[in-house]
Amino acid sequence: MGNYFAKLSPCLAQPTGQTDRVSDHKPDQATHSDTISEGVQDQATQTDAVADGVEDQIIQPDTASEVVEEGKDAYRPGGFHPVYIGDVFNDRYKALNKIGYGQYSTVWLVKDLQASSSSDGPSLFRALKVLSAVCYGQGHDTFEKEILTHLRDGDRDQLGYNYVCHLVDDFEHLGPNGTHTCLVFELMGETLRSFGVWFSEHMIPPSIMHRFAIQLVLALDFAHEHDVIHTDIKPDNIFVKFRDHSLIESGYLKDVPIPEQDRAETQYCPVPSRPLRGYYFDTENTRADQFDIALGDWGVSSWTTKHLCETIQPVALRSPEVLIGAPWTASTDWWNLGAVLIEVFRAVRMFDGGVAPDGHYELKEHLTEIVDLFGPFPKTLLEKGDPDIVRDMFDEEGCVKDAEQYEGPGLESEAYLPGLSLLMKADFASFLELMMKIDPEERPSAMDLLRHPWLNAVRSK
Repeated sequence: MGNYFAKLSPCLAQPTGQTDRVSDHKPDQATHSDTISEGVQDQATQTDAVADGVEDQIIQPDTASEVVEEGKDAYRPGGFHPVYIGDVFNDRYKALNKIGYGQYSTVWLVKDLQASSSSDGPSLFRALKVLSAVCYGQGHDTFEKEILTHLRDGDRDQLGYNYVCHLVDDFEHLGPNGTHTCLVFELMGETLRSFGVWFSEHMIPPSIMHRFAIQLVLALDFAHEHDVIHTDIKPDNIFVKFRDHSLIESGYLKDVPIPEQDRAETQYCPVPSRPLRGYYFDTENTRADQFDIALGDWGVSSWTTKHLCETIQPVALRSPEVLIGAPWTASTDWWNLGAVLIEVFRAVRMFDGGVAPDGHYELKEHLTEIVDLFGPFPKTLLEKGDPDIVRDMFDEEGCVKDAEQYEGPGLESEAYLPGLSLLMKADFASFLELMMKIDPEERPSAMDLLRHPWLNAVRSK
C-alpha cells in the first residue's frame, strides 16, 4: 500500500486556493478499480462548500496562558534535568523558553546555533525534548528513539510521511541527575486538544476535521507499513503544524516573558510552560484550509513484532481487545483513532466507563457502553481474552452480564454528532462503524477508510 500512495505525494504537498467551506453533498463512492485520485489532494489539503452557509471563520481566543506541570520532586537523581534559559545543549541548541512537559520529559524552544543567519524559521528554531534520566535502560523502557529514527529514515515518497512528527537530531546530555537522552524535533503549533477554540462553539469545523482525518489515516498507514504501532492516539498527541515561523522572533520572543531563574538555587524550581499557540500562524492572512497536522509523541509506541507493554492506550480510548486482555495488533490504532475523531470533532467523549454517583471508572460500564453502540463481543475474540475477565463480564451471547438494558440514541443522533446535517451524520457515523469493529480482524485497511464516502479520497478511474 505504501508504494501505491507514494505516487501522489507531490499532490498532497501543495495547498490549493479554494475557500474553506463545508458541504453536506455526499460524494460518489468508489466502486471500481481503486486509484487514489486527485481527490486525495483535494480532500487532504482543501475543503468543500458550507452546508448551512456559515464560514469556517478563525476567531481570536485568549492565548496568553501558562501551564505549570511537574513539581520539584521530579528533579532528583534519575529524574528530570534542570534546564536554565540560555543553556546550550550539544554545543548547538540554546534554550529560549519552556513550551511543554510530559510524564518523562520537558520540552523547550531552542535556537540552532549552527544554522546560518539566513536560515528560515523551520531550521533556525526547534523543539528540544529532554527525557528523564530514568529512560533507556534505567527502569523505564521505551522504543521512542529507535522508532523515531526508523520512521524518519522510512519511505519519504509515501504520503503519510509528511503527517508524522519527525526526529531531527538526538544526543545524550550529562547532568546532575544522570544522563538524559535528548530528542530534537520540528516545531509544532499546538495540539488538537486546544485547536478547537479558534472556531465558533470551540469545535473544529467539519471541513477541517475531514481534512485532518485523511492525514491521520495516512500517518497511521505509514507507521503500520513500517511495522510501528502508535498505541497512544489522543488529542494531546496530534499536532497542528507551524504555518509562519517568522512569528517566533517577531511575536513569541518579544511578547512572552522569560521566566526568572536562579542558578545558585539549591533545589531547582520548575518554570511554567509557555506554549507556542497564538504564534504559529497569522490570524489575518491564514485560511482554515491551510492547516495540516502531524501525529507525534511516539514515546510508548511499539513494534509490530515486539511490544513495549501489553496494557496500552488511554483508558477511555482502549480497544475491545486491550480491555479484555486479548492479543492486539496494528488494528488497535484504528479503534483508538475512531474514538479520538468524535472527541475532537464534536467535543463528545464516546466512552468513559463512569459510574454514578461519583463517576469512578469501572471496566464493566466501559464494556457495556461498547456493546450498546456496536453490539455483542464475538465469541472468537472472547476466546482470546483473559479467561477471568471474560468469565466475570460476559454472557453466552457476548453481552455484558447483568448490564442494565439501555437503548441508547445511536451514533447518528444529536447526542453524539451535534450540529451536523442528517446526511453528514449518517456518513460520519458509518465511517466510525467501519473503523471501530469490535473484532480487530474485521477492522478496515487504510485504503478501505480512504474509500469510504465520508472521506471519498479514492475513486474509480
